[in-house]
Amino acid sequence: MRHTFLLIGLIWLVSSCASVINGRYSQINIKSDEAVNYIYNGDTVINKLNEPIAFVAKNSREPLAVSVFTEEKSKQVYILPRKASVYWLNALSPYFSGFLVDEITGKKWEYPRKVFINMDLPGNSYTPYFPMDSTLLYRKNKIGFNPFSLAMGYHPGIEVAYERLHGDKWATQFSYSHFLSRDNDFARNSKGYKIILEEKYFFRNKEKMRWYVGLAAEYFYKKHDADIRYYTIPKPGERFYFKERTRIRKEFTSITPHIGFQHYLTRAFVIETYFGVGLRYRKTTHPLIAENYIQQPGFWEWFDLSYDSNKMESTLSTNLDFNLRLNWVF
Repeated sequence: MRHTFLLIGLIWLVSSCASVINGRYSQINIKSDEAVNYIYNGDTVINKLNEPIAFVAKNSREPLAVSVFTEEKSKQVYILPRKASVYWLNALSPYFSGFLVDEITGKKWEYPRKVFINMDLPGNSYTPYFPMDSTLLYRKNKIGFNPFSLAMGYHPGIEVAYERLHGDKWATQFSYSHFLSRDNDFARNSKGYKIILEEKYFFRNKEKMRWYVGLAAEYFYKKHDADIRYYTIPKPGERFYFKERTRIRKEFTSITPHIGFQHYLTRAFVIETYFGVGLRYRKTTHPLIAENYIQQPGFWEWFDLSYDSNKMESTLSTNLDFNLRLNWVF
């Protein structure tokens, strides 16, 4: 019986992430768009410098009431609790038992660490983060490059981009990549380029980070050499297999939605990354081979990268985008 209780206790401890990791109290930093005073738990805090004010609140499922006022206006804000980020780690617990434990203990709740209040917005309006300093957006231009594009083995090249902000929410970006050669079947004696035109909409501006969604139109053109396996049929029922170095021509056209963010390392330097899944029309040809050459399928067709990349075909497929870019702002 003692071992049974010990086992139950270990399961309780290991499987309940929020109950073990999450604290009983949250520290909330509150800031407004102007110098305001606060009333919390009956205590009044006079704030003349418009600096963030820190409160400590016991975590609960109930909203936290804070009164905000100046000499001209006032409002009451109810800060809603949210599930602690560690609460979702319970998905890794045995039989998802951690979710039940955290429900029983009530420690799955926490309050946002930062709260920003705009006195001019009606109702219970606030954001669970501090907004970006507007002076960071005075510089409307960005020039960026991908530091990893030169090291890529698949489509190595030099990639640069220019972005222009239109107001605070919209931006247009033009990217150009010039392909370089590598001694492999993807880039041998490579020549070509890639151009991308993207429209971005920024939907969340945090202190040093901007989240955006974008829609990118891409055109890709490339020629390179590859060692391709072919066969011919000299006589009915006979096949002659051979390998030949061939000139490959590729043309891609794609439309891809992106979601990404830009993080301001300083006022002049920004790091950006994005991810997207879209549609691509892909056309690959071997323009210099004889008409009777038939491309031989790969030994592992589903995993033969050289065959898949250089296969003669025109097809509509999925386009997967992921990128990292360093930008200079001016």
